[in-house]
Amino acid sequence: MVRVFISHASKDGEEAASLLAWLREQGFDTAFLDFDNFAGIPPGADWERTLYREVARSEAILLILSANWFASKWCFAEYTQARALGKAIFLLIVSPEGETYIAPDIQHLDLRKDREGGLERLSAELTRIALDAHGEFAWDRTRPPFPGLLAYDEADAAIYFGRGDDIRRLIERLNARRAQGGAKLVALLGASGSGKSSLTRAGILPRLKRDNRNWIIVPPFRPQFYPVDELAQAFALGLARPADWREWRDRLSGPNPSQAFSDLARDLRAAHGSNEAQILISIDQGEELFGTAERDEARRFFALLNNMLGERLPFLALLNIRSDYLGQLQQAEGLMASVEEFSLKPMPIDRVPQIIAGPARVVGLAIDDALIATAAKDAATDDALPLLAFALRQLYDLFGNTNHLSLAEYRALGDESQGLSPLENAVRRRADEVLSEAKLSDDDLVSLKEAFVPAMVRVNAEGEYVRQPAQLDQLPATAQPILERLARARLLVIRQDGESRQIEVVHEALLRKWPRLRGWLDEEREFLVGKEQLVRDLRDWQLTPESQKADALLSGLKLTRAKAWLIRKPRQLSEAERTFIQQSEAYAEAEITRRERLRRKIQIGSIAATVLLAMVAALAGWQARQSALARNDAEVERAIAQQNSVLAERQRDRADGELQKALRTESLFLTDLARQQVDRGDGQTALLLALVSGIEICVSWGLDISLSVIVRGATILPAANQPSLRGFERGFRSKCSGGLQI
Repeated sequence: MVRVFISHASKDGEEAASLLAWLREQGFDTAFLDFDNFAGIPPGADWERTLYREVARSEAILLILSANWFASKWCFAEYTQARALGKAIFLLIVSPEGETYIAPDIQHLDLRKDREGGLERLSAELTRIALDAHGEFAWDRTRPPFPGLLAYDEADAAIYFGRGDDIRRLIERLNARRAQGGAKLVALLGASGSGKSSLTRAGILPRLKRDNRNWIIVPPFRPQFYPVDELAQAFALGLARPADWREWRDRLSGPNPSQAFSDLARDLRAAHGSNEAQILISIDQGEELFGTAERDEARRFFALLNNMLGERLPFLALLNIRSDYLGQLQQAEGLMASVEEFSLKPMPIDRVPQIIAGPARVVGLAIDDALIATAAKDAATDDALPLLAFALRQLYDLFGNTNHLSLAEYRALGDESQGLSPLENAVRRRADEVLSEAKLSDDDLVSLKEAFVPAMVRVNAEGEYVRQPAQLDQLPATAQPILERLARARLLVIRQDGESRQIEVVHEALLRKWPRLRGWLDEEREFLVGKEQLVRDLRDWQLTPESQKADALLSGLKLTRAKAWLIRKPRQLSEAERTFIQQSEAYAEAEITRRERLRRKIQIGSIAATVLLAMVAALAGWQARQSALARNDAEVERAIAQQNSVLAERQRDRADGELQKALRTESLFLTDLARQQVDRGDGQTALLLALVSGIEICVSWGLDISLSVIVRGATILPAANQPSLRGFERGFRSKCSGGLQI
């Protein structure tokens, strides 16, 4: 049962004795009261030290509040120590002066008004806390009390100390979600090395298993590479039918996952004999969903999580995840379920003595108080919890057979010459011892480096080194015996995964505290960062539609670096990565060839265009010259023509002048003949001679036609003597001044 400490003032001894009697009636036989003859402070003992030790050992502290209690500095000291240690505290008001509340967040039970009801509630609370009591868990004495770098597991519940308040708070949160509803995905957040896995596996799950009326606990699992497979295996184990996991995987991945989960819930409730219990799914190392697991696998897992956490299904999930991955969880592709956060703070330094003394007490191991005090002081450093756990395991392995651990033995784990405490030096010391015992050659060390980098270590989005599981048989063969030695030293862990074996760094503290490994990682940091990008690029390429795959291949600087890795580090690349790089290189070379051909075509076309332009320009120039010559010839021809025209005009003028002279001479001759004929009275002949000679004859029309014969403007025939001209009118009419010109 739960260990109870009764804090009271000396003057309230009667009330304290009455309370102790009631506790024993209820079955709480391990209650401590200082003056009790059976379980109190023995005669001659250091009462102050005994009181502090009993407060530390107890799970529940009962404060009998009265004026006397508030007047006692020792009572208040007991309260502050219990508060600092995260104990469950109950304030019992037994007198009017006890109404002064000392902490608003602590439950008060007023025994003045309803003593029976108050004590009944106290009994229920103590029974609940009994679920968290360490002494109630069976302990296998063949197991070591300190697990080292390995996380505490369910089998270590009896030796898991220091997180009592966190256990209670988280169990309360889970019970609230079970009873009241709300977010069905609780994210347990904490830094690397804060103890999330141990809290869940050794603290929460064993205690909830006891409450089998309200809870069914599915075995915890890690997502690793294929989270859907891991989930199916966890369910199969929960049903005690591990071989059926493939069937459940196929059903959950089928067209109706909600119905599959409903059937699964019914099977689990039937198997555990509890038809109303909530089913808790515990997912450890949740950050693997954002680095280790394939992206498509993670997306499928989140889709299943959405279905599983539906309002009508009795599932609730607890997800352990590093605090720096909270943003990725909140933006996870495909995750629709509401998330409630529960933060796990670093272990307070004043809890370190519990971590050391608690397990030792369970197994009956004596530890010097000076060792505990020194180790607590040394724990004020990074990775304190895993390093302390490893140092304690080393101490126990070396000196535990004496059933006593001393300060001198603890200090022997350190390195004073390097200024390293036992906590800081223990991991390095053991790892170097393993390599020294193996007598490794330079080639062996190269193989070991290639085994770690990058198969078991990667760089996350925050630039930190983080562990990842690897297939042991895919690592360099010469390194495998050394890796197995490191696993036997509990620095690595090897697990059977179907027909193959997985190997993994047991804790990321090893990446930070083993100088040789840290040096290898720093040397290869650029490669590790680039390798992480290569993994993302490969996943993008694999998910890209076939018609667009060429656009997702590597190019530029990424391809240049990858080609260099393909030459220098082929064994440190997976087959898929090598194929991806080779296809990217082939496409890039084909693209270069295509561009070269295009360049040559463009070059030839440019030359042809240049020649053509030159020919066109030459032709145009020739045509321009010909046009210019033609224009010059035309100008010359026009000038000659003008000159000839002038000459011709002059000749015509001279010819006309000569002709006029001749005609006038002829006319005068004919005119003279015409006068002679007139004189002879032959008018008709005279008229004909006048016409031939070009004499102008003007006829005036009227009733009586008059005729004047004008020879070049001279009248030669009087009107009175005109002949009849009727026969001439029809053939020789033209307009003239004063009549018709014939």
